[in-house]
Amino acid sequence: MKFKINKGLLPIKIHFFFFFAALGPLLPQMNVFGKQLGVSPSVMGMVTAVLPLLWAVAKPLFGYVVDFWPAHRKLVFMLLITLMTGSYCSLWFLPAPDPTEQPLLQYIYSLNDTIHVKKYDNSTSLEKYSCQWNCTNHDDRFEFYLSNSTYVNTVYIGGAVSNESCSLLHMNFEDVEQGQITCVPLKDCNLLCYDDYVRKKRDVSDTDVLSDVKNDSKNISKDLVINQEESSFYMTATFWAFVVLMCVGTVAFNVANCIGDAVCFDVLGSEGSKYGRQRAWGTAGYGATALLGGWLVDARSAGGRKDFTPAFLVAIGATVVDLISCRALTLPSLSSPDDSGKALLAVIRIPRVLLFITFAVIAGTFDSFIIYYMFWFLEDLADETGHTGKIKLIEGVVVAGQSFLGELLFFHFSGKILKRWGYGTTMTFSLFCYGVRMALISFIQNPWHLVFIESVMQGPTYALCYSCIVGYAARVAPAGYSATVQGVVAGMDDGLGFALGSLVGGVLYSRWGGRGSFRLLALSACAAAAAHAALFRVLARNTDQEETKQPVAAATVEEGQKMLQENPNMIYNETVVPLKPDSR
Repeated sequence: MKFKINKGLLPIKIHFFFFFAALGPLLPQMNVFGKQLGVSPSVMGMVTAVLPLLWAVAKPLFGYVVDFWPAHRKLVFMLLITLMTGSYCSLWFLPAPDPTEQPLLQYIYSLNDTIHVKKYDNSTSLEKYSCQWNCTNHDDRFEFYLSNSTYVNTVYIGGAVSNESCSLLHMNFEDVEQGQITCVPLKDCNLLCYDDYVRKKRDVSDTDVLSDVKNDSKNISKDLVINQEESSFYMTATFWAFVVLMCVGTVAFNVANCIGDAVCFDVLGSEGSKYGRQRAWGTAGYGATALLGGWLVDARSAGGRKDFTPAFLVAIGATVVDLISCRALTLPSLSSPDDSGKALLAVIRIPRVLLFITFAVIAGTFDSFIIYYMFWFLEDLADETGHTGKIKLIEGVVVAGQSFLGELLFFHFSGKILKRWGYGTTMTFSLFCYGVRMALISFIQNPWHLVFIESVMQGPTYALCYSCIVGYAARVAPAGYSATVQGVVAGMDDGLGFALGSLVGGVLYSRWGGRGSFRLLALSACAAAAAHAALFRVLARNTDQEETKQPVAAATVEEGQKMLQENPNMIYNETVVPLKPDSR
């Protein structure tokens, strides 16, 4: 069989490959790049929750602009790509924070049945430690002075000794005699004590700590000082430059991606089912540079801090090639709509369209959490298992597995799957697979385990769901509104959905950790799949009943042909807006 290449589609293939090749080494690393700067999970959750709201507005806005000035589609498209890479690569110039020593476990102490608490008066040379109990669910730490001994019967604190001293050290009060407090430690527990690295680095005086201890008896030591430093970090130019550049770059990426999908469907014309085959080239580019970038970053980096210079260079090179390919795009001539948006509003009001958009938001919520917090969880796991030195390589292999083994297959065959199952059944299946995927992630014990899970599950979740969403948007779009409808539907999916996933995900991760958050959202995804299946069936039944009551002559021949469905239960097949005869 002779292999043929459609030269007319070659520029769009090249665009997809290099557009996503520019993102491969950067986009999966945005959150962990912020983590390296010192951004906490909850703050990152708030930042990434604002981003989708911005592009949820920007996508339909730019789509509307492109639809009403179709002659300038290519120019707007190329400017967005340039803005995307320029903003992301400007992160290159942000100053790295001063390296801080990580807490090193110095001693594990066993205590007597009773402990004497005394005031430290500098008369003896003792080391100051930040300690916590090994048998409690919380990680609150407290500070005191100890001798270099493995068995403790006396501890010294930096402030006045009182009856409350025992509770500050998470022990029970027993007796007081001659200014000496006797406490009862937690039964069968040991103290895990760390070097007082926090105070050495931040130069916080004992007076400051003791003052805050009087105001809050539950927070003493590390948490207090770290909160002070975090608050000051969030007021720096570095943090706000990171937020602004990440916002501009991510919004530009999402808008350019949305317009790129609309351009692809415009180029394909009546062969819209071939969209997945074109988009698969983007998957190949994304996976290739994610793997290459991860390997180069690890190879160049020394110690715990990662040098992202190779990732930025790969992104710049890929963007240059992408812009050249965009210039070679031959776009079909389109006319601007002249109905003041009436056809667009009519589409959005259709119940089956509203149902689809609602669950697209839900799918975007799960996607958002995976995108923003999967690598965060992976890096935490790498710290626990000793894989930090190779973590960027592991992340690169994960993205390559997602792309080459997961997305390529499902993007390539997405047209056939959608034609056979319909949009409704496909969406239900994808939601259920999201539940399975997040449940499996929550059980991994080694960072390398994620490679297998993502290689298998990325296809039936992201690739199939994304093809379903953009394909349905292309089907229901009235003439002249291709980019606008793509913007509306995509804005709900990775706009509002991503915002919810980021905000809720940050709170869940801070409270329940990586494993707990993934398991909770896995249950939510399975529940969403069941709800979608039920509503899908009910709406399909109601749609069938309504369509049987409508006279055949109520629609034109062309509209009637579009309304025909291969399967009466597939309510997400091609949708037609019942326009009035005088509305054209």
